[in-house]
Amino acid sequence: MLFLLLFTSQSWAQSTVGVLSACMRENCSPQSSNSILSQFANQCAIESKALKCDELVKEDSKLAGLIRKCEVADLCAQAEGGTAFEETKACLRGYTNSLIDTGVAIKDMFVGVGSQIDAAWEKVKADEKLRSEFISQCNQSLACKKDLVKEDPRYASMPDEDLEKISATALFVQVQDRKAYLQSISRSVPNTKPPEAHSKDSEISAEQKAKLLDLAAVIKAKLKKEYHKFNCYKPEAQAEMACYAVGQVVDPLLLAGAAFKGARVLNAMGKANSEGSTVFLLLERLEKAAVVTRNGFITKYVDYNPTTVAQNEKFIALAEKGKDAKAYFVNIENSQMKYLNDTLKNKNLVTSLTNYHKELVLDRMKELQKEFPDLKISEYSDFKSLRFAFEGKMPADLEKRIQAIFKDSNDEFVNYLTENKLLRKTDSPETYFRAGVGDTADEAGIASRWARKGEPGELATYSSSSLKSELSAKISSVEKDRVSLRNQLKDSKMLDGETFQPEVFDIVRKNQGDSEKINSALMTRYRVRNLSEQTLTELQRYVKTSDEFSPGLMVAKRENANLNDAVQGGFTMDFVGLGASNMKGTAEALSKSKDLDGVLHEARSAEKAVTEAVNKQKQFFTKVVTESVEKGKLKSICSGDDCVAVATAPLSEQEKLKVLNRVADSKYAAKMRFAFVNDGVKSSEVRNTLSTHGESIEKLLRKNLSASMKANKLEGLTFGVDMRTTSLNEGSVKLLMGQSQDVYLTKSEQARIKEIFKQTVQEFNRTVYKKSFPPRYEAVP
Repeated sequence: MLFLLLFTSQSWAQSTVGVLSACMRENCSPQSSNSILSQFANQCAIESKALKCDELVKEDSKLAGLIRKCEVADLCAQAEGGTAFEETKACLRGYTNSLIDTGVAIKDMFVGVGSQIDAAWEKVKADEKLRSEFISQCNQSLACKKDLVKEDPRYASMPDEDLEKISATALFVQVQDRKAYLQSISRSVPNTKPPEAHSKDSEISAEQKAKLLDLAAVIKAKLKKEYHKFNCYKPEAQAEMACYAVGQVVDPLLLAGAAFKGARVLNAMGKANSEGSTVFLLLERLEKAAVVTRNGFITKYVDYNPTTVAQNEKFIALAEKGKDAKAYFVNIENSQMKYLNDTLKNKNLVTSLTNYHKELVLDRMKELQKEFPDLKISEYSDFKSLRFAFEGKMPADLEKRIQAIFKDSNDEFVNYLTENKLLRKTDSPETYFRAGVGDTADEAGIASRWARKGEPGELATYSSSSLKSELSAKISSVEKDRVSLRNQLKDSKMLDGETFQPEVFDIVRKNQGDSEKINSALMTRYRVRNLSEQTLTELQRYVKTSDEFSPGLMVAKRENANLNDAVQGGFTMDFVGLGASNMKGTAEALSKSKDLDGVLHEARSAEKAVTEAVNKQKQFFTKVVTESVEKGKLKSICSGDDCVAVATAPLSEQEKLKVLNRVADSKYAAKMRFAFVNDGVKSSEVRNTLSTHGESIEKLLRKNLSASMKANKLEGLTFGVDMRTTSLNEGSVKLLMGQSQDVYLTKSEQARIKEIFKQTVQEFNRTVYKKSFPPRYEAVP
């Protein structure tokens, strides 16, 4: 959709989407009585009349096929027929013919095309008459900013996330000042360097593709200012006109003429428009390897869901049969999701990365299905994993084929993301996804987890003798540690059931590898004596090893809980200790069984009990959201492990506190963390990132308070971090607190909470981004 976004005017693009949506619901015809379609048609007619679009056809009858029409049937036809690929072809056709008309040789269109783009880029960047359009587009394009600072050591090596925060205007001024200074001190030095020869490009580079897209957007903005009838044309015509003008940039005053000239190409003989031509090949190559921005990538994949609720329910029913299903199961999961969420601080990006990998796998699975029509494939998808169940006539080498599908998908995933600079190679994206196979869904799940210790792209199988031998030995080791630890800690309040309190698992998991922090947290929480190094080592090993047997969760209906639509503000709610509850359930299962098959069965039973408890918690959240404010003001959405509430009107502080107090006065008081985002935040990405920052601050606050507050009081408080800023990484942050009626806080304790919150915000500012400029959030009373 890149070219659709770049080359279609905003109002017309929105109208086109609306028309297409309406046409999918109604039969499009001139007699259609659909009120929405009629509104679009009327709006189109008013705009066309104001622009005097009919005069274009009177001046040149050949343009008749290029002008948008406003009848209902015509609008539907234009909306349904105008694809991104058609506009891409129109753009390349316009750009290519521009090079032809300016005398650029096209004996081989791959020779010098990249250099031509670079040259046009430098002209636009230096042209004062295009400065405002250039800076405006550069503010939206990371590729543009990176090119702008490529020769400035102050910014050239800066991480992408930092560069995105600096305005293009500031960068441009800084770079130009430095350039002027360097020129002033080097004028007396003769230049003995020979002029560089134009390279012969074998293909347009990723940077040059980005430049072409940005150039087209800059020129289009200028055309809209100086040639108002530009919006009279169809999207494909606009694409060709803008890209023709890219190749004609000498003087901005000639742009309108260039646009007219570009339009005539659509009705000409087509010097370079036939299949098989070098231009057509260039088109295909550009379409396949189109440069994408991080925002564009998220827009495309964040809501991608390859399976329906019915498909998921069918798979879950099959999985619950165990070996009686007589099926072959595959599990592919993002093994680094928690790490990525914590480090990237962008849940939508992590979701999009996972969904893109799913698309790659599914495309290859479809090919397998075509090759073996008697092979029945059931599919399941959730936020973290993609699962398959194979039944029917299976090829003898099915496992080998699945291995190839997984490896090829992984390779393409890594190449695409690193080539388009959505991730760095140092981010090690090849390690994100792991896969396993087995005769049950849980066997495939434990195999995919075991695969984490293997090489990236390898497929682990449950039937592997090394897997069973190693996991059986781990079960014995876990039981030995459990018995030893319970004997050492028998006089403490850490014990619960056959294992330990959920909070023990949570403390150890979050501080894994730091014995000193674990010791301090357990001493504060349970008033135990100083634990020995041996006890702490055994405890960490016990928790880590137990967690390796946790079963994957399966949810039929997937909801994407985010604040994308929360233009009036809203809030997120994250479940506190959900992971700890799951870990305890698995540990209890391990204590009940001594063999691998039995452990998997017991662990699944424990997971069902935890899931039932979480579902009740979600129902409570929905009830609180519904009853705390006036009807219709908040809409709640819950996903697997978090919920959001989207406001239809700005929330007052009193309304936010009412939500928190309702939760605090329930058994879930310390089981939910809230982050509020106010109205006025224009970017959905900023809204979601602000809420993530709020949740992280709350998490850190509760951890810091545990060292100075009694546990029973802390468990009766519900915290909400109110992100009162409209800008990312700066502005005011306020702590809102819900308090159970059974909890009394002294004035000293209340003051202490406020002081620790202030310190927590400062700590968050220092630690959230380790390799970039720190945030500047400020705690306010």
